Amino acid sequence: MRFAVQALSVFFFIFSQAKLFCQSTPIYSHYMMDGFTVNSAMAGYEGLTVFNLITRQQWLGIENAPRTFSFSFQTRLLQRSYKIVTRPHRKNKFIPARKGRVGLGGYLYSDRNGYFMNSGAAFSYAYHIPLHNSQLSFGLLASVAQHKIDKSGIGFRNAEPLMDLVGNPLYIPDVSIGCFYYKFYAYYIGISATELLQSKIKFGSSVMRQYKTERQYYLIGAYRFQQDKDLQIEPSFLFKTTEGLIMQGELSCKIYYQNKYWGGISYRTAQTFIALMGVRWKNLYIGYAFDYDFNAFQRFTFGSHELFLSMKFGETARRYLWQKRF
Repeated sequence: MRFAVQALSVFFFIFSQAKLFCQSTPIYSHYMMDGFTVNSAMAGYEGLTVFNLITRQQWLGIENAPRTFSFSFQTRLLQRSYKIVTRPHRKNKFIPARKGRVGLGGYLYSDRNGYFMNSGAAFSYAYHIPLHNSQLSFGLLASVAQHKIDKSGIGFRNAEPLMDLVGNPLYIPDVSIGCFYYKFYAYYIGISATELLQSKIKFGSSVMRQYKTERQYYLIGAYRFQQDKDLQIEPSFLFKTTEGLIMQGELSCKIYYQNKYWGGISYRTAQTFIALMGVRWKNLYIGYAFDYDFNAFQRFTFGSHELFLSMKFGETARRYLWQKRF
């Protein structure tokens, strides 16, 4: 029986690669708190330096269920005072030492699903164009993902071509682009595309099938309603699709109180409901999400749990220095 389960797991891995590699980067329930991992143009859009940590346990109660870990950072190269350019026989010219339009970011992630392990790293460059009380941003991200099967605990009675891919990692490069519009203190919307290289992936020997990654497209947005000085309501959404029209959507609504506490709910297609809650203490943001599936799968699990930690640095008064307010 153990052998049958192991063999079935590996066969399932092979014949599901088209779907697994469609989403090389995990998506989290706290997508609205770490949108940079979805859209590279969001790197540094707030003008703060941000460190985010997310850990997720999928489908509690199921052995070898997916476990995910992610760490990201982003920052903004803020505008600095003017430098003097000396010109002979002419007046000295004053130009900004830095225009404050560049955002940088990066992230690391690790995702384990049974014997299948997916990890990667990425670095992003974003350019922000100031407009009237808003900004338009463009981003470019380069990444590499590693996919492999953990050979510990897997064995075959007879040599098979499947063993060619067990324990041998596959490295997949990727390039992503994004566009993002942010209306200060009001709303934002962004669109992005990943897997642009459509890298080819070959498993095992020549008799094995060859795959390639499939491009993905994301649409993200949110609007914040200011009810009074203490209460804010923010609906948000995330929609993603592949070129093969495999779609998934998520709709959320969060309530902020005194900009220190928040709670909300989300609905993800496939009948998944999510409860969100969190608190801010000084520069530290702590969030928790509980996912519950209202489908046939819920009989086998106690839901999914996700913890979000964030540190934000930078004075509020300095957040929009690129608007030339000094």
